[in-house]
Amino acid sequence: MATFIQWNIRSIQANREELQVLFRDFNPSVVCLQETLLKDTSNVGFRNYSLYHRPGTKNNGTFYGGIAILVNNSVAHKSVTLNTNLQAVAAKVSCYKTITIRSIYLPPSQNLNLSDLENLLTQLPHPVLLMADFNAHNCIWGSKRVDRRGKIIEDLILKQNISILNDGSNTYLHPGTGSLSTIDLSLCDSSFYTDLTWSVSDDLCGSDHFPVVINCPNLGPTNCHSTWKLHKADWTGFADMCSEEVGDIGSDLSISDFTSILHDIASTTIPRNKCKPKRHNTPWFNDDCRSAVLDRKKALLKVKAAPTAVNLEHYKILRAEARHTIRTARRHSWQTFVSKINSRTPVKKSGK
Repeated sequence: MATFIQWNIRSIQANREELQVLFRDFNPSVVCLQETLLKDTSNVGFRNYSLYHRPGTKNNGTFYGGIAILVNNSVAHKSVTLNTNLQAVAAKVSCYKTITIRSIYLPPSQNLNLSDLENLLTQLPHPVLLMADFNAHNCIWGSKRVDRRGKIIEDLILKQNISILNDGSNTYLHPGTGSLSTIDLSLCDSSFYTDLTWSVSDDLCGSDHFPVVINCPNLGPTNCHSTWKLHKADWTGFADMCSEEVGDIGSDLSISDFTSILHDIASTTIPRNKCKPKRHNTPWFNDDCRSAVLDRKKALLKVKAAPTAVNLEHYKILRAEARHTIRTARRHSWQTFVSKINSRTPVKKSGK
C-alpha cells in the first residue's frame, strides 16, 4: 500500500521527533510539509528519505513559511523545476504509477489570483496530486463560509477537472480560540481519484494542523529489495545448469533471453533474503512518550468537545509536556547508545 502524508508541521525543528514517529507508524512513500520555517536544509536530514525544500519569506531576520517534500529512497523520484512566485515545490515519483506531487503553502496575507495557480498547473506533468495549505474557506470541502480565496480554488477545481479528496473533516485548530476549520486541501486528477483514500489523524502531533494521511490500498510500491545470499549459493549446481541451459548456444541468444535464463538459474540455486520494507527506527519512543502522547490526545478531545479557555490552556500545557518528554527520551537514548561504543565495537553496530 502506497501512503502519502500531508502536514503543516509548523517548524521541522520543533516537531522533528513527531515526524519521525509518523515515519514509524505509516512508512510513507512521500511526505508533503508546509511551514517548515527553515532557512536552509544543511542541518536537516532524515534517514532513508530525500528532501526537496524551498524556503519561505524572510521578515526581520526570521523565515516564515517554507515547503518541503520528503520522498522515501525506495521510490524512484526526481525534482520538478517550477517557475513561480508561490511557495511551492514538486517532485515526480513512481509509486503504483508515475505521478507528480506538489506541496504548496499560501500564507493568509498573500494576494492570490486564479492565473497564478493555473500557471503552476501547466508546469506539472500529469497526473498530479496536490497537497496544500491554501488558507481558503469554502463549503465544498467542509468550511462554514466561503471567502475570496475559497472561490478561486473552487474555480480552479472546476476549470481544471480536479477532484477533492477531503471528506469534510477539520484539519486546523486555532491556537487562540480552539475553533476548528478546514484549510488543508488534497487535490488530484480525476483519473485516479478512486484509487485513493483520505483521512485525518486524531492528534495534532505538536502542530496546530492535523496530519492528513492518503492511502492507495490496492496498489503500491514494493518499498523493499530482496538480496541474494551468495554465501549459501550452490555454485556447482549453478555452473552445471548454466552448461546445460546455455551451453554452446549462448552466443546466439539475445541479451534479454540470456538474462532471463541466467536469472531463472540463479533463482533455483541461490537463496534470497526475505523482502522486508525498511521501517523508521524510533527506539527512544518509550512508555513515558506513549503516556504523554495519550494525555495530549485526551486533552485535545476535550478542546474539540468544549473549546473553553480552560480546556485550551490545559491542552497547551500537556502538549509542551509531551514535547519535553519525547525530546528528553530521544536525547537519553542517543547518550546511552554512544556511551556503549568503544574501540572494540564492530563498525556495523556503531553505525546502526
